Amino acid sequence: MQLIDTHVHLDDTRYDHDREELIARAAAAGVSPMVTIGTDLADSVWAADFVAGRPGVFATVGHHPERVAEYDARRLGEYRAAAQRPGVVAIGEVGLDYHSPGFDAPAQQALLRQMIGLALELRLPLVIHNRDAGPDTLALLKEAWDPALGGVFHCFAGDQATADGALALGFHLAVGGVLTYKTAGGLRDIIAGVPLERLVLETDGPWLAPQARRGKRNEPSYIGEAAAQLAALKGLSLEAVAQATTDNARRLFRLA
Repeated sequence: MQLIDTHVHLDDTRYDHDREELIARAAAAGVSPMVTIGTDLADSVWAADFVAGRPGVFATVGHHPERVAEYDARRLGEYRAAAQRPGVVAIGEVGLDYHSPGFDAPAQQALLRQMIGLALELRLPLVIHNRDAGPDTLALLKEAWDPALGGVFHCFAGDQATADGALALGFHLAVGGVLTYKTAGGLRDIIAGVPLERLVLETDGPWLAPQARRGKRNEPSYIGEAAAQLAALKGLSLEAVAQATTDNARRLFRLA
């Protein structure tokens, strides 16, 4: 049985002491490949460097909306260069985040437009971060995105309208540890109605460990707990869910 972690932050300092062992633990648990995510220029370059010549690990390049104040549009060429390197499979993590007080919606939207433009230029899928910004995220994607390129709303926790809108635009929804939380009944109701062929798995490690490990560092080898919850929701075997989500991720990111 194989599972794919479509979203993990391997650059995080909480992995510094055992990063290679973590990858080995994941492989031993049947979790391979995995996708390490860029959230600014520095960690996008780190991700592209890390996956170079390394089997079983892929990367994305992007700039997170919560870091919009650090974005320098004059350096877009450096993002482009990183995104064209072997092993880079998507543009992300990009999107809109209206959760924290004082967010700058116009600046976030301008950044997202630039990242969408880069994805369109390079013909790569998008990894979307959306938090408390569903209507604006969907409106901007309807305006600018090519659904044929595909993409994923990572760590999906939106409402039914956002799920429906994302699916209509050709996106997959990614689920992980949050699906197992006691407070996530509403999310489980939404995901139960999403076709299995439009779902992928992720950890978002080191954050959002599954319910049985709440408060601990998350890592790819724990993704089976989310898969088991998804299997229960769908009334399917774990093996069937593993096969479907793995196939979905391979198609989405054009993984070898």
